[in-house]
Amino acid sequence: MKKIIYILFVTFLISSCSSEIEYKIPAFQATINGSNNWEATNFSVTTNALGEGIITGNNFNSAISLRFPSINIGVYDFRENLIGEATYQDTIQYSTLNDGIASIAYFSDGEISINEITSDSKISGTFTFNAYNSSGESTVNVSQGIFYRLPLTQTTD
Repeated sequence: MKKIIYILFVTFLISSCSSEIEYKIPAFQATINGSNNWEATNFSVTTNALGEGIITGNNFNSAISLRFPSINIGVYDFRENLIGEATYQDTIQYSTLNDGIASIAYFSDGEISINEITSDSKISGTFTFNAYNSSGESTVNVSQGIFYRLPLTQTTD
């Protein structure tokens, strides 16, 4: 009897150590300004006519969109040659194509890392970015971004 209780306890202990994201497959989430947890209720991964990858997600209050050169495993910098863009929109739209205004220039930055593309076209990776509104006066920090097993839909718009 003690052995059965021990086995049940160990099983429970191991299962409680697993990451929360495993219960949310697929998942698209991030931390906004260091304290607000953001999670998409709707999301999509598509490609456009240029072959760029586009990941979008939204919930009732806000949206995140990530555009990058291609759907291939690798790391893409949103500032490098301005070949991609990350946006966050709540009541204000913030973009990595905008920079801050101040006596010392503050630039938007960020990156997306595609870590896995499964044989059934599900994409996983991480992202982070700092973006400004169109006037350059307001900023948003999006950190600890993760997308996990999002299904890829091929499009040619």
